[in-house]
Amino acid sequence: MMVLRRLFPLLLLLLLLLLLLLLIRMPSALATPAQIDMHHMSWAARDGAPQMVLTMAQTRDGWLWLGNNNGLFRFDGVRFERYAEPGHKLPGSAVATLTSFDDGALWIGYRYGGVSVLERGVLRHYNERDGLPASGGVWGLERDGTGRTWAATAQGMFYLDHARWHAASDTFALPVTVYKTLLRDRHGDLWTQGNEGVYRLTAGARQFVKATPEAGIGVVLEAPDASVWSWNAPGAKLRQLAAPAAGAVSRRWAIDGNVTSIMFDSHGDAWVGRTDGVEYHTQHGLQRNGYQQGLSGPWVTAMFEDHEGNIWIATSTGIDRFRHKRIATVPTPVQFNIRPLMADSDNSVWIGRLNYTPKPDGTFSMAPVWRDRPGNWGTDPVSIHRDSAGVLWLAPYGELWRKQGSALRRVPLPQEGGMILSMASGDDGALWAAFLTLGAYRLGADGGWQHMGPATGLADEAPSVLSSAPGRGLWLGYPRSRLLHLQNGQWRRYGPAEGLALGMTQAIHLKGANVWIGGENGVALLREGRIIPVAGAGGLNFEGVSGIVELDDGDLWLHAANGLFHVRAAEIARLLRTRGYQVGYERLDSVDGLDGIAPARLPVPSMIQAADGHLWLSTTAGGFRFDPLSRPAPAPPVAVQIRAIGQPGQLAPAQQGQRLPQGTTALQIDYTALALAMPERVDFRYRLDGVDTQWQQAGTRRTAYYNNLGPGDYRFSVQATSYDGVWGEQASTLSFSIAPTITQSRWFNAACALLLLAACWALYRWRLHTFAAQVTARLQERTRERERIARELHDTILQSVQGMILHVHAASLELPSREPARLMIEQALRQADDALSEGRDRVRDLRAGEPDEQDLAQAIEHAGQRLRMQDAAPLQVRLEGEPRKLHSLVYEEVLAIATEAVANAYLHASAERIDVLLHYSAREFALCIRDNGTGVPAEVIQAGGRSNHWGMRGIIERAERINARIRLRSDAGAGTEWRLTLAGALAYRTS
Repeated sequence: MMVLRRLFPLLLLLLLLLLLLLLIRMPSALATPAQIDMHHMSWAARDGAPQMVLTMAQTRDGWLWLGNNNGLFRFDGVRFERYAEPGHKLPGSAVATLTSFDDGALWIGYRYGGVSVLERGVLRHYNERDGLPASGGVWGLERDGTGRTWAATAQGMFYLDHARWHAASDTFALPVTVYKTLLRDRHGDLWTQGNEGVYRLTAGARQFVKATPEAGIGVVLEAPDASVWSWNAPGAKLRQLAAPAAGAVSRRWAIDGNVTSIMFDSHGDAWVGRTDGVEYHTQHGLQRNGYQQGLSGPWVTAMFEDHEGNIWIATSTGIDRFRHKRIATVPTPVQFNIRPLMADSDNSVWIGRLNYTPKPDGTFSMAPVWRDRPGNWGTDPVSIHRDSAGVLWLAPYGELWRKQGSALRRVPLPQEGGMILSMASGDDGALWAAFLTLGAYRLGADGGWQHMGPATGLADEAPSVLSSAPGRGLWLGYPRSRLLHLQNGQWRRYGPAEGLALGMTQAIHLKGANVWIGGENGVALLREGRIIPVAGAGGLNFEGVSGIVELDDGDLWLHAANGLFHVRAAEIARLLRTRGYQVGYERLDSVDGLDGIAPARLPVPSMIQAADGHLWLSTTAGGFRFDPLSRPAPAPPVAVQIRAIGQPGQLAPAQQGQRLPQGTTALQIDYTALALAMPERVDFRYRLDGVDTQWQQAGTRRTAYYNNLGPGDYRFSVQATSYDGVWGEQASTLSFSIAPTITQSRWFNAACALLLLAACWALYRWRLHTFAAQVTARLQERTRERERIARELHDTILQSVQGMILHVHAASLELPSREPARLMIEQALRQADDALSEGRDRVRDLRAGEPDEQDLAQAIEHAGQRLRMQDAAPLQVRLEGEPRKLHSLVYEEVLAIATEAVANAYLHASAERIDVLLHYSAREFALCIRDNGTGVPAEVIQAGGRSNHWGMRGIIERAERINARIRLRSDAGAGTEWRLTLAGALAYRTS
């Protein structure tokens, strides 16, 4: 009893110590893990995602493949689709395992037996006829270090040799039991886990060796440090089977309980799937997402890491993707209304009343400057400022606090209830404050406030932002694009007259000689007194900029309403050299982890640079941290595939050289880019040769549409950008053709063309015949008229004159022969006979042109003989074709034209040789007269003849009279050629 009394204090102390330890450990045990700080996307059944996916793999071309009890699916980052190529149905619908090898082939194992290989679009199936068990499920497929393919089945291990599967129980000393997982490590060793334990086939060995006696259902997995681990599900135990390479120390994992899936990612972190969510185990602690935190379902069934480092989580009702963000979320244990930012000198950063100090493990310790107090507006600062003396100024609504070291005191305001929007220090170190309704005030050394509105010249207005820097003075930004600068007691003003057009001024950043101004309507640079507007490529206006940081290397970062923009120093240098240059930029937004938008009014600035170089941002969704010097790992090239083509609603898989049905006029072409990390960053452009003259910009749309297409051969090209907006070097192409209908075929078009030509020829012949008939009728009418005139002359005038001559002659015989009067009468009678003879000649000419009287060649020769000069050679007449009778009027006009041309050649051109060609053919009649005379000057040809000379004009007029074409070709000193052509239907007599 005495011993108990003596031990009682000691026991009580031990009990208290145990309770204290329990209390210390309880918060960590009961604390809820933070959500996984990665970019998270979720797809459910309503989005087309398959449910209860049991296995995932990614082939070399970029497709993500998913298998479940309902079949095989694939995903391009945007759309899920069931794999069902025409004529290549899978032998089973329950897919148990998927494995992709470096050669691009996808191996598929089925829950109820059998294996398929999908390679280059062709499926090859293996079943019991090839040596596999008839009904043993295939749960794992892998290759060993020699390239031999293995299958882990419910009836033992099998390997493939020369297209046939063989049981490995005897040859490789493996027990016949259920095997669930296979793993080939980086050394080429093959690991398998079954109901009787884990076995290892070392590269080059002929038998498996048991690695652990523990049996159970689970998986074998390898960490990036080359260590190999086994998870035993019934025992809820993670056991290390192989040590890390190079003697490294393995990490310790606090993983226990009911695990449905487990995986190590490429960073060496562990992912653990459970029935109620997924856990992410890192060196910095545990993060977790469940159904309540946006996970697609409550039960994690499979996990997979793709080529880009994305983590894919399959749940009972959907698919999730986790991707590392470039911009990290800053945890905030308290809810802020406004999150002002201030960088302190010790690498810490203030967000509101919380001070964030980095720790060696990459996390932060958070210490509030004061505890929360109840109030209408709370106690969170609206603005924060640290002056050159290291004094921290914090301004909640209606308050101002001064913190120096550990001392914290409240500073009275000029009026009760004022809100300070922004603070800065003047040249003398005094604090300047911009009050929402009161305007600009200066805090004197005596603690009194001085209203600076009269000094600024804007007494009735409040500045929206203040900024200062040693040696750069004080800068005040106002609404309506106005900026004031105070330095050494001198004020300088900038506004629209100086080219400032930013609307509400929201940010002023001072760096070297540069003054960057951001506002609701964009950004401008003030340099050496000149305002330079800054616009992005393509006319982008950086609107709503409330945070600006220029880095030491000259790169510029802008926190705008629609994201975070990065402009490289080279672009700024080009802007300074080239007026109006539009700078290239990089844009980061929610896809990179920056949620929310830049605040429109408070706080200012919304982005700062900490002492360690990181950028801190405040948005409407929270606080964020970003290393501007970090660059993401280069993403693999974006592979573009043309998936389907056809009439809208009647698509078929795209194949090179395929022929589309007859009558296809509307066309739809589906394409995709196999970019799983950020498909929303991939833009497309396409072109159809023969239709598009330039690239059609499609944005993120993955379908092309065309209308009013005709039959023929086509070539479709499509390109995609990388995540950075750079177009790929090569385009994916698809050649296809559209079959013509009967009415679109070539022979039909040729037949129509021939019919049209025949119709045109018939119309031409009919028109020519009609015209010829009309001309012939006019010629006959003129001939009959001439014959009538000839008859009238012969029967009246000539007969009367002949009678008068006879009477006069009879009367003259009555006179004596020597009578002078008789001599005069006889002389008059001789003249009358000559006149009568000439009249008969004229009548004969009027009646000329009878068929038996025409000899055009001889008539032209006679004319040549009359006109030939003494020293000139006689003209030569040559005939081509069988001579035909011409219409009498045509004959006369042609003869007259020939006579005039020959006369001109002899008389005016002094020709020594004249050649005449008469061409007779059924199609046309042609007359060609060529001489070697002096030629006709060009100005005479252009004028249509010499002044007061009518020979050339007469030739042209005579040709027009018979509807003939006449052409004159002559060169000075090179002779002259007249060529007359007349359609045969107009030239020749028909009978």
